[in-house]
Amino acid sequence: MDIVTLRAAKPINARQAVRTTGSPTTVTPAVEPERWHTSPFFGVALESANIGQNVKVQIGGIFGGLGNGLATAVGINDSGQLVRASDPQCTSAPNWIGDCDDSGTVTIRPHLNTRLSVLDFGAVGDGKANDTGAIQQALDCAARTGQGEPQSFGRIVYLPPGDYRIKKPLIVSNGSILEGAGAGLTALNFGGTTRILADVKGGDFSLSNATGIGQVGGELVYCAIAMTGYWTGAEMTPARGRADWGILRQFGLQSVPAQGMLAAEHYQTPNMDGVRVMAHGPLIENVAVRGFRRNGITIYASDAPYFNPQVNANNTQIYGCHLYENGQHGLDIGSNGNMETNAMLIMGVDASSNGRDGIHDHSFLGCTFVACHTQANNRRNFSCDLSGSPACATYIGCYGEADAPSLFRGLHVAVVGGDIAISRNSWYWGYGPMGQGPPTMGVTNGFSTVPPYPGEGAGLGIHIELDELCEPGNGYQYRAISAGRTYGSHRIPAETSPAWPTSTGETVAEFEGLAWRCEGPYIKRPSTFNWLGGRGDPPGPAIIQDFGYKKPDSTSIPFFRTEISPHTLAEGRLQTGLTSGASLLPAYWHTMYENGPAPGALMFPDIWIGSIYYGERRIGVSHTGSPLIANIGRCNFYTPGDLILNGTGSSTRQGGIGWAVKAACGRRSAASPWTNGKHYAIGHTVKPTHANDRVYRLVSYKTGPPSYPLVKVSGQTEPSWNPSIGGITMDNHLKWQTLYDLDVPNNSWAIEPLPQRAKGQADSTATNIDGLKADFNALLASMRAANLLEP
Repeated sequence: MDIVTLRAAKPINARQAVRTTGSPTTVTPAVEPERWHTSPFFGVALESANIGQNVKVQIGGIFGGLGNGLATAVGINDSGQLVRASDPQCTSAPNWIGDCDDSGTVTIRPHLNTRLSVLDFGAVGDGKANDTGAIQQALDCAARTGQGEPQSFGRIVYLPPGDYRIKKPLIVSNGSILEGAGAGLTALNFGGTTRILADVKGGDFSLSNATGIGQVGGELVYCAIAMTGYWTGAEMTPARGRADWGILRQFGLQSVPAQGMLAAEHYQTPNMDGVRVMAHGPLIENVAVRGFRRNGITIYASDAPYFNPQVNANNTQIYGCHLYENGQHGLDIGSNGNMETNAMLIMGVDASSNGRDGIHDHSFLGCTFVACHTQANNRRNFSCDLSGSPACATYIGCYGEADAPSLFRGLHVAVVGGDIAISRNSWYWGYGPMGQGPPTMGVTNGFSTVPPYPGEGAGLGIHIELDELCEPGNGYQYRAISAGRTYGSHRIPAETSPAWPTSTGETVAEFEGLAWRCEGPYIKRPSTFNWLGGRGDPPGPAIIQDFGYKKPDSTSIPFFRTEISPHTLAEGRLQTGLTSGASLLPAYWHTMYENGPAPGALMFPDIWIGSIYYGERRIGVSHTGSPLIANIGRCNFYTPGDLILNGTGSSTRQGGIGWAVKAACGRRSAASPWTNGKHYAIGHTVKPTHANDRVYRLVSYKTGPPSYPLVKVSGQTEPSWNPSIGGITMDNHLKWQTLYDLDVPNNSWAIEPLPQRAKGQADSTATNIDGLKADFNALLASMRAANLLEP
């Protein structure tokens, strides 16, 4: 027994822990809260003493007893008396005065740790002993750290290498950290790693029974580990709220026996999860979860009244976890409540051999999955069906094996790179996945080689390299003729932006050698490139739309191209291609008509090239017959200069090769009745209540308020319709143009057939004037049939 005698600097009671202070050395009771976790203990006072009196202090060896209980580390309560680490009154952890055995005999051994080891709370870690209480007491002790500070976080609870059997759910609360020595991924722990074994056969993993929380999201929660936050923790007994942002890392978690898809027997209930996230901003890192009845990791979160208590799981981060052999999903986000499953980051997760999906994503907004891998799951490797919510999910560089399909469906779902076997019923945005599904989509909009002037950055200037370009907003562009930096208003003395010259060749200096030379007016020539489909060898289906310049911001001729290349026809045939304003072959590889055009493939049937609504010299194609009796697509009006081609198949073609429009016209039978107080789209045609051999199309809206076009409507009473062709009828906010009615036979002249080659006519063999007249009349009839003569 080590005993020393020192002078008391403050009154001391017997059996109080003390610290040394001052010079010469004196002792004081260890009761200052601000030093409980930072200043080591010196020993235990064996007697009481007043200020200035000598006091005997034991600094080592056996000391008294705390009564029967767990073998734990020994700390102090707020009065400085010795208590077990597992005692809720312990306030000094992980600052220990010593250890005690199960009889309560204390060995004085002062030591200050930075983490709370579960061994200090009585855990054994042999895979057999029930370590639930010891681990939970360590977690509760960590959660109590900083009590009274509403936003404080707990300390690290450390699981040294070993197997820790639990029989109730562990609750990680108040931002505490549960940390192991590494995730044991195999059935046998080969040493150096940490596993938590959930004894589902002999335990009770009802969170309600353990904490009294009741239902969360309409179900009783069964799990091995629950991460609780402010709302869920406040409902528990004892309350485990105050803060979120808890952390799990570096351990394995598995059901014993395994409850996944291959389990011979099942225990607990069908909704038993490995980890249940019910907190905001948690981090789960390098954790392996194996063999639970439902999901490896479950994240369900919504606001009240959908969840009561409400759960906020936004900003969850999951890194490097292995989720396998669970009965349903490896990771399930939001399938039973997703309103507060936003802005999550899932990175490097492997989810394999689960009973349903590897990663089941039903998150709400802004979740990102990076470099995740899935394989051998029984339904889907990745399942992201967000078609029913405004979700924005992004998958970057993920790998989904071909042994199970993957589904991505949603307007705001993006799949970028990676190699995933995607099912054909998927629809999403993406770029370059190597597996099945849309292989390519790319967008480059508004690209320009001349960036704006970078300014001063954070107030200290921006470094500029030689030959960099800029446009400072004055309509001129400049080139750096020497490197240096821009001005900085936070420098001493403060610097100001340059006065930019506007004469070509003039220069202006900035700082540290930077000089700009004016290169003349900045002509904005942005380029836009969009494509859908593949560019492999052989190339896959493609839809391409370009607008801009061969070289952005150059003086080259602007171009426009639209190309649709299904590659379903014979090799070399191009089904649709339009190019304008650019030399085609030098600029692009383009499929040529090597084998001749495919019949009927000149253009799409029933479609316009040009403005369908405004009618500005359009080209239309019809496969439904003459425009005198059928609409061309959705359009029911024609204007002078329109050209309509007959696209019906050669065996069923009715009429000639096409028609030219001579006067503005439309069909009354295809127009809708005029209605008061109704919004119409530009190009819409109506017919008056009382027929007047005229049709009217909407050409524009009246200028002025209201500014929003969708609230510009027809008047409450029918207007007096202008009968003059091309004339305008004002109708409240609307302007109607008068058209001929093609349903009136006398108006059919407004659309005339295009001339075509007449049928062959043999040379006349007439021997008299009557025979010659008959042959000539036959020639005229053939020319009229070919629309070479007016009827």
